[in-house]
Amino acid sequence: MFTSVKRLWQNPLTAYYLALVLLILIAWFARGFLSLALFTIIFIYLGNAAIMGIERHTPLHHWLITILVYLLFLGILVAAFAQIIPPLVSEASNLPRALDQLIQTYPQLESSAKKLMEDLSQNASVISNGKTLLTSGIGKLSRFSSGVETIVLAFFFSFIFNLTKAQLQRFVHAFTQSRFARLFVPMGNLIASFVQIFGTVIETQLIICTINTALMVLGLWILHMPSLLILGIMVFFLGLIPVAGVLISLIPLSIIAFMTGGLWRLLAVLVLVALIHMFESYFLHPRLMANATNLPIFVTFITLIVSEQIFGAWGLIVGVPLVAFFLQVFDVNLKTGHPRVTQSNGH
Repeated sequence: MFTSVKRLWQNPLTAYYLALVLLILIAWFARGFLSLALFTIIFIYLGNAAIMGIERHTPLHHWLITILVYLLFLGILVAAFAQIIPPLVSEASNLPRALDQLIQTYPQLESSAKKLMEDLSQNASVISNGKTLLTSGIGKLSRFSSGVETIVLAFFFSFIFNLTKAQLQRFVHAFTQSRFARLFVPMGNLIASFVQIFGTVIETQLIICTINTALMVLGLWILHMPSLLILGIMVFFLGLIPVAGVLISLIPLSIIAFMTGGLWRLLAVLVLVALIHMFESYFLHPRLMANATNLPIFVTFITLIVSEQIFGAWGLIVGVPLVAFFLQVFDVNLKTGHPRVTQSNGH
């Protein structure tokens, strides 16, 4: 019995799949920190790519390059928001005046709105649903503030990681020399494999955001929207947030469209956003993700739908790399040639 167990433990595949099971269990119990972990990985990957690119062309010390890169990232974010927020605040402050002008232009809107409010105030179910909606809205605002805190923490953690990368590499290497090295080595290989696949997906997401931003700016230019540069920066950064980014960007786009062009421009912007979102969801995202991971487009499309149901908005980011990761774990080679179809000769 002992000999069989020892032989089983000495099998490399045993330690490999045991490490995989342990990583799945750790990820399951730490699922409450999923957003923080994913944002941290994203910032680490992007920061490390920038740092390594600079190190290949300059003799500067690693810690100095790291500080400069993160200061540059922080400066870009601050400059972007400094350009975006003041115009939005200015347009929002003029919104009540624009609504008054709309009512003066269409007096029937005021009477219709009053009648609608009277009908709603007399409906108990509407009042109950309104309270539920208000509570839900407050909860979403709370989650939004929590999301901002998560992004700030992830940015800080990635900075510390890249700053002390050499020290962390020595720390991790010590595990590979320990008594349980047969377990820690495959765990490290599995984590590195997933991070590499996930990094490829992040690069693809950046390409998708760039294409979406170009299409959106082109559409806004056709609709004669003002401040195209500011709106383009806003759309790009919000496009990095799966699904929710589109919904968040609708708020300032709708306000500016209504303030500068009235109802018709507002409707045109809403149609434009819907068309670009459909183009991304049903064509661009599945196709580019399929090319990045060598998955068939149909499999990628199904993966995006299922993973969104399981993981929420993050499923659009982690679903495809998870499938590609497990295919790699089970040694499924997607880069082989097309299978040959054998024809029956009638015997």
